[in-house]
Amino acid sequence: MIEHREKQTDVLVVGTIAPTEPRQDAAYHLEELCRLVENLRYRVTVTELVRLERPTAPYFLGSGAATRIAEQAHQNKVQAVVFDDELSPSQQRNWEQLTGLAVTDRHEIILDIFAERATTREASLQIERAQLEYSLPRLKRAWTHLSRQRGGMRGTRGEGEKQIEMDRRRILDRISRIDDRLAQVGVHRDTVRKRRTEQGPLVGAVVGYTNAGKSSLLGALTKAEDVTGADRLFATLDPKTRRLELHGEDVLLTDTVGFIRKLPHDLVDAFRSTLEEATHADFLIHVVDGSSMHAAEEMRVTREVLEELGAGTRPTITVLNKLDLLSEDQPPPRPDGNGPQVPVSCTDGRGLEQVRSEIDKLVAAARHRTDLRIPSSRYDLVALVHRTGTVRHREYDGNAVVLQADLPPETFARVREFSNTEGH
Repeated sequence: MIEHREKQTDVLVVGTIAPTEPRQDAAYHLEELCRLVENLRYRVTVTELVRLERPTAPYFLGSGAATRIAEQAHQNKVQAVVFDDELSPSQQRNWEQLTGLAVTDRHEIILDIFAERATTREASLQIERAQLEYSLPRLKRAWTHLSRQRGGMRGTRGEGEKQIEMDRRRILDRISRIDDRLAQVGVHRDTVRKRRTEQGPLVGAVVGYTNAGKSSLLGALTKAEDVTGADRLFATLDPKTRRLELHGEDVLLTDTVGFIRKLPHDLVDAFRSTLEEATHADFLIHVVDGSSMHAAEEMRVTREVLEELGAGTRPTITVLNKLDLLSEDQPPPRPDGNGPQVPVSCTDGRGLEQVRSEIDKLVAAARHRTDLRIPSSRYDLVALVHRTGTVRHREYDGNAVVLQADLPPETFARVREFSNTEGH
């Protein structure tokens, strides 16, 4: 982790080019890492792109490239070096010995951004757990100076080794306590989600690559003044749910954390509270930065994470956002996959009504329209229909309540024996 943030920290950023990778793609990936670094208010003064045939054990890069980068760092008087690829603990130690500087990687930079942006207690616990997991194999890096001070006497343990073991026990104990707290929060969240589902409105999760405009779309659709977009990566870490009023039936829309290339797996695990909204949603709104030259790759990354979460088969509306930023000769990207695709500008409002219309269609497709004749003695079921569905018509006929309603599948299954139609 890079310290002394009260002063401007100059950073050298290093990316790699795989054997079959176009240089322009590698340059885009390096630019993305620079934006991540700058999100932490560091100043990128030097960038290096290194062609890499295969990673090496000591430095990840070859020894010649490592020497050249170390010389570059000293010539430009930077205080830290950041790698786009994840370094092992031993590689990180080797680089710090070679350069005499703080050395970190994309994984730790993303952890630091998440730590800064988390606002709820649950998110703070989750990111603390991820940071502790990251630090465990790197404890030796922090205490080697104590071992060196004691020397290498046979049969004795240096102060560094003792301290590492103490720190390891403390970290494992803290992780255990965090897991207990998160389990309690998870039970509460499941209860809230179940109650929300029973109350009827369908839920849509707004997903997409970081900085694609998910929060801007949520705010524009729901007219929620407290939900606004920000032109920075990972602006949203905590899920926000707002009600969208439609012509037929209202739905709930939930913003989620943005995805990114090489999103560390421990962060996917850590932020399941927001990512789970995608797995439990009735449908997805996949927001794409339509002005990005790399929209196709960003869509691919999002789909891969959704599939990893088990949400890859949800009905999906693809929103091609930032239409206002497209130049006249730049066509919008052509997403592959099924489902409607709507060009949108959250800035001037173009396309928003079409998005609402597509959501309306999804809601209608997810509901069973049925005619019911429920005995008055089962008024609990009448109340359930009113609470969870949309009642189109109601009248009384002797000892029965006659209803025409659009019902969610769970409710339809409970009242099906009183249905005069099969629904659709």
